[in-house]
Formats: sequence, C-alpha cells, structure tokens
Amino acid sequence: MKDKRSRLFSLSVKDSKYFNDKEDKIELVACFQLGKECTEHRLIINENFLASRRFLLNKDYPSSIEALKSAFYKAAELQESSCSKCAKLFCSTITKSLENIHEDLQKMSSGLIRNKQYKPSFKLATLALEEFRKKT
Repeated sequence: MKDKRSRLFSLSVKDSKYFNDKEDKIELVACFQLGKECTEHRLIINENFLASRRFLLNKDYPSSIEALKSAFYKAAELQESSCSKCAKLFCSTITKSLENIHEDLQKMSSGLIRNKQYKPSFKLATLALEEFRKKT
C-alpha cells in the first residue's frame, strides 16, 4: 500500500517524458540544397538547445539563456548564405524559447510569492531578448 501512495504523490517525473534527448529541435524537412550548407550549423544549434533544456530542468537559468544565445548566433551566421529563410525560422524558434523562459522568470520574480533569486536571471533574459530583436 505504501508503494501505491508514494507513486500517487510523487512530484518527480522522468526528464524523458518532457524532453527527448534523441529528438532534435531543428530538423531538416525540405531543402533544395539537401541541407549541405547548414548541416554543421544545425548540429551545433541542436546541441545548444539540448544543453539549454538540461540547464532549465536544473533551474540553471543563466546557463540555459547562454546556451540559447549561442544557438541564436550560430543560426544568425546562416543568414548570410543561401539558407536565409531557414535561418530566420531557426532564430524565431530560439527567440520563442527564450521568451518562454523570460515569461516564467517574470512570474517567479514578481507578485506576492516572488523569489528574489530569479531577478538577475530575469534581467539576463530581458537583455538577451533585446539582443535578439536588434539582430533580426
């Protein structure tokens, strides 16, 4: 009986339920160049996305934000090549992820049950979003 109750009230969930480490965030679906230009970039972008998700699970928000910044700047490098449409899509996907983190940090650092420890991370996310918006 004790075992059943512990599963009912358990708050821990395996990471794999929410984040699949084997699934890339950015995948090649169709490309007239067959992905020859962006293969290395996509690999690095996906590695940074994965790192960002892992940091996020560990509530290491500054590292998560930095990983997204690395992914964004790697995607922005593609804008100078023939992959500019894909690069814009990659950048918007990364920006959306950062906006979600920013929104969560805003909720955690303001209101009645605010936590001051998230304020520096919120400011870092705000600055990163401003950087992204200037770049696009």
